[in-house]
Amino acid sequence: MKKPMMSRNKIPLILNLLFAIVIFFATNSLVRANDVVVSAVVPDTQAPSVPILINPADNAVLSYNTPSFQWYESSDNVAMSHYALYLNGGVFFNNIPLTTTENAYYILTYDALNGIYTLTIKNSLSDRAYTWNIVAVDYANLSSSSDVWHFTIDTLAPTFVLKQIGDTAVDISASNVNSVPSTPIIIFKNDATANEPVLIAYGEANSEVKLTVTIPNDLPQTFTGQIDANGYYELKLGILPRDTDIKLDFIITDRVSHVSVLEAVYFRISLQYWPTSSPTPTPTVRPSLTPIQSVSPTLKPSTSVSPKPSKSVSPKPSVSISPQPSGIIPIIPPKEIIHEAGDELIELLPESTADSIKSFLRSELWLNLAPLMGLLFLLGFYLLAFILLLSKFVGGLSFILVKKLFLLLFPMFFKAKKNLVFEYRETSASPLVKVELLNENNQVLDFAITNLQGNFDDFKTQGKWRLKVKDNNFYYPIGDQKPAQLEFWHFYQDQEFNQENYHQQAILIPTLRASGQEKLPFFERLRIFVLYLLEYPWWFLALSFLFNLIFLMRYASLLNMIATLFYVVIFIYKVIFLNRKSKTMIIKAELENNKHFSANLVVSLMNQESKLAQSLILPFEYSKSSLIQHSFTNANLTVFAKNFALIKDEMVLDSQAITLSQRHEEVDISLKNSPK
Repeated sequence: MKKPMMSRNKIPLILNLLFAIVIFFATNSLVRANDVVVSAVVPDTQAPSVPILINPADNAVLSYNTPSFQWYESSDNVAMSHYALYLNGGVFFNNIPLTTTENAYYILTYDALNGIYTLTIKNSLSDRAYTWNIVAVDYANLSSSSDVWHFTIDTLAPTFVLKQIGDTAVDISASNVNSVPSTPIIIFKNDATANEPVLIAYGEANSEVKLTVTIPNDLPQTFTGQIDANGYYELKLGILPRDTDIKLDFIITDRVSHVSVLEAVYFRISLQYWPTSSPTPTPTVRPSLTPIQSVSPTLKPSTSVSPKPSKSVSPKPSVSISPQPSGIIPIIPPKEIIHEAGDELIELLPESTADSIKSFLRSELWLNLAPLMGLLFLLGFYLLAFILLLSKFVGGLSFILVKKLFLLLFPMFFKAKKNLVFEYRETSASPLVKVELLNENNQVLDFAITNLQGNFDDFKTQGKWRLKVKDNNFYYPIGDQKPAQLEFWHFYQDQEFNQENYHQQAILIPTLRASGQEKLPFFERLRIFVLYLLEYPWWFLALSFLFNLIFLMRYASLLNMIATLFYVVIFIYKVIFLNRKSKTMIIKAELENNKHFSANLVVSLMNQESKLAQSLILPFEYSKSSLIQHSFTNANLTVFAKNFALIKDEMVLDSQAITLSQRHEEVDISLKNSPK
């Protein structure tokens, strides 16, 4: 049987399929031939992040010499390599790894959770000041440094060497018990007036020094000070008793609480005698001492300060002094006499109060305040006076008000005398009232405040003007009829002034005390009393001078001297200058019925040539006035008291011309009822 033949139509189809397969594999091979992989290395130009320091803190003081250094890890854009620790600017440890490790030099721990490295050195560092920083390094050898911090290692007790007591040089060390003398150190042997010894020492910088001064039969004195950054210590003691053994005990504590002790240093202030050729008492030699220096051992961070050893120095017996020959006078400076007298007065107080006062007077605060206490007293008194005055007028506070109040504080030098505001019912001065100057439109142009005597000075005026008194303690105008013999400016009640009716006369303004007031309020009376003291009556001037003189003698200083000189100037000004410049006058008054007159008079004394005037409330007793100080020669005298006016030779006048040519004169006047 013959096999069937493949159809001619199927051959091309197969050929096309084979061709397509060839084309697919050829194309795929070509694509693979063009698929080339290229690799390249990019350079690392970014340094690691800056390490952040943790411990030791900046400026820390360590009491141990194997510190642990802590810092926060750094990061890098590629990879970190290692760290380096620098001390005092030089590499201390290099190639510090990134993982926990330990070697012969340090222990390194890595806290991966918090990113903290802790490096604890194994070999001790010496006591000194250090700087430290951490440098982070990556694999490209790029680095970043942390901040530079400081720390100090101090494992030893503080040094302390006493070099001087008063005027005597010594060399007593807390580290050498044998340097403590066995007998008292005699100081001020060549200066009979010297006391208040100064102690000078050198020691570990910035250490605290606690000094206890023990005086027989007295309270111990305690002083706390500090050795400065240069290792220098100085302390001035107060006045101390002479010929008495005084003990010094020092406790020195450094910044890490290590302690040194210098105990039982005795000294004595020499008591000198007149004549100086007399023998000086010789102290009895003391038994040898065994003071113990207390030094804290080296401490680790968690260790507390070591206490002092329990051993102590036995108290010393008193030293007996041979009595001086009769006729020998001890030299005791005035400031020591004042000091002893003050102590005797304090002893009169209850014991607890006396002890408190003595402790304060020996405190550092008082020793700092005392050299300027005189000036503080003076300024404080003026400040109190100014505050009291300002409290009354604070509602109208202004620069002009402050200036006018300031002038009231110095009545000795800025004292108004011409115009007067007075209380008519009792014929007394109206102090500290406000007098306003108003124009014809009732606008306030200026104002004045009366002084203790009720006086105020003239205003600068022009055109038409009036005066008005404003005060809560006095009301104005009073409404009473003016005595017929007086001009309106001698009994002023809100009239208008102009160029025709005012020729610089003294203006007398009556007021009445506020209704219901039997006496002025407390603070007003306090202000008046302070103003009275500011005029320095003799008793207050004497007490103030004595107070400042005592402080100057006890605590001599420039500031105390300035305060004392102030009172001397006031005294010279009052007693010498004012007395020489002024004349004095006494007025003798007689009623028309020839009876005695005992009351207050309103007096106006005006110079005829210069228009200067002096107005005052003048007390009379048994028809005789108190002393008037003035500087007038030819003057008009006006006097009245409620219903009385000046009458001379039975002529009704508002004033009487008088001549005052003598340094002291007596003027007779006759008081007669004025017409109603």
